[in-house]
Amino acid sequence: MHFLLLGATGRTGRHVVSQLLAQGHTAVALVRVSGSLAPRSGLTVVTGSPLSKTDIQSALSAAPSLTPFAAIITLNTVRKSDSPFAPQVSAPRFLADSCANVCEVLEDAGVLRIVVMSTAGAGDSWPNLPWLSRVFMGSTNIKYALEDHNIVDSEIRKTKMDWTLVRASRLRFEEQDETSMTMKTTDIKILDSVGFGMRISDSIHIGQVAGFLIKVAIEGLYIKRAIVIKN
Repeated sequence: MHFLLLGATGRTGRHVVSQLLAQGHTAVALVRVSGSLAPRSGLTVVTGSPLSKTDIQSALSAAPSLTPFAAIITLNTVRKSDSPFAPQVSAPRFLADSCANVCEVLEDAGVLRIVVMSTAGAGDSWPNLPWLSRVFMGSTNIKYALEDHNIVDSEIRKTKMDWTLVRASRLRFEEQDETSMTMKTTDIKILDSVGFGMRISDSIHIGQVAGFLIKVAIEGLYIKRAIVIKN
């Protein structure tokens, strides 16, 4: 299958690229910075912005003989550093406007499947997020990313897309074998949209998230649903 990827240069997005190609699929990735992702067999890289519909259209036509089966979005907002207190760099609606543009372009092209990486605490899962997590997210600049995810959560439901929102628990980034992470998608615990049963200790490795996003896209799982995932 062929995929459109946004956020492919991020820590989770790079796992999505590696696992897709390892499974024999092809992809076109729209990246904002030229040279940030090296082309390889099965991967076409297009430089542009998800805030530009023209750039998204260019990505769709970059591999003329291939039409995307689905889009996988792993975009996130950007702060000046990884510190949760670092100033926000991204525009307030970066995620929401990017997602809206992708949905519009894909719908015009007749491609309706889209899987979006979100975060535990977004939408109706907020009340069930452990109180300490809510305090942390609400008192740091992470709150701006959460607000953007919330807008995506609200607006994508108004589209005609066959969307899935995957609300990941706290992400882990330690080095792991890619094949091991792919296999361990069976260890993922899936909660409904409200995330009843979330705990402060919940986490999930980015490699597992990547494998799960691919599985959901390919198998047509959880269409028009939001789910919380943890390990």
